[in-house]
Amino acid sequence: MGEERGYAQEGLSLAGLAEQLGTPEYRLRRVINQGLGHRNFNAYVNGLRLAEAKRRLADPAQRQLPVLSIALDVGFGSIGPFNRAFKANTGLTPTEFRHQRLAES
Repeated sequence: MGEERGYAQEGLSLAGLAEQLGTPEYRLRRVINQGLGHRNFNAYVNGLRLAEAKRRLADPAQRQLPVLSIALDVGFGSIGPFNRAFKANTGLTPTEFRHQRLAES
């Protein structure tokens, strides 16, 4: 999910990922929930997406890239859900986060 950016796949689902991995859905769900400590599959995927978005928003080389482009590239379908998830995770909007991190560097 990480190196190959599987979390950015359009239409990603627990069933689809289990099939790709050749493992039963219940086993994958258990690994995500108990082994990795996530509330559910969506929380796991959004965590990966948000980590990548935060890295890119803090990168001075990507300062000209619009927030929407980053949101779509990491796998969010639109800006609204991205902004809500980002603010819930960081307490800041993506733009505020970017300004703060770029000012620090």
